[in-house]
Amino acid sequence: MFDATFWVAISFIIFCLIIIYKKIPQVINNLLDNKINEIKSEIDNAKNLKNESEQLLLKYKRKIEEAHTESGKIINSEKKETEIFIKESENKFEQLIANKKKSLEQKLDQMRIKAIKDIQNISNKIALEVVKKIISNSTNDEKMKAVNQKNLEKIFVNLKNSKTS
Repeated sequence: MFDATFWVAISFIIFCLIIIYKKIPQVINNLLDNKINEIKSEIDNAKNLKNESEQLLLKYKRKIEEAHTESGKIINSEKKETEIFIKESENKFEQLIANKKKSLEQKLDQMRIKAIKDIQNISNKIALEVVKKIISNSTNDEKMKAVNQKNLEKIFVNLKNSKTS
């Protein structure tokens, strides 16, 4: 009378009715909905964390760029100050060298003038001594005395002129 397929169909219908009666599909739907909501909230949290991290990354990149520009400004200003200091030092050094050179040239000129005067004085003294010896060794000629007297007068005039100049 009833074959096996009939009993399988009946047991399947009973099984479906039990599932509907116990509200198992709703429970499964609720579980799935809860799981979907959990996954959505985790995705939203992940998106928020991603946005926050991107904002922090941009903020730190801006700070790094600002630090680079600031360090560049500092380096440039220090370079300029160093160049100015070097130029000032070079100018002071050149001025010092020029002053030293000028004072050495003045001392050298003074030494030359003193040496020339000393040589003139010594040569005048030697000439005077030679003339005195010549006069004392010469004959008592009146003519010789007159020549020697003129020469002595010229020497004295030259001595006076050299001492005044």
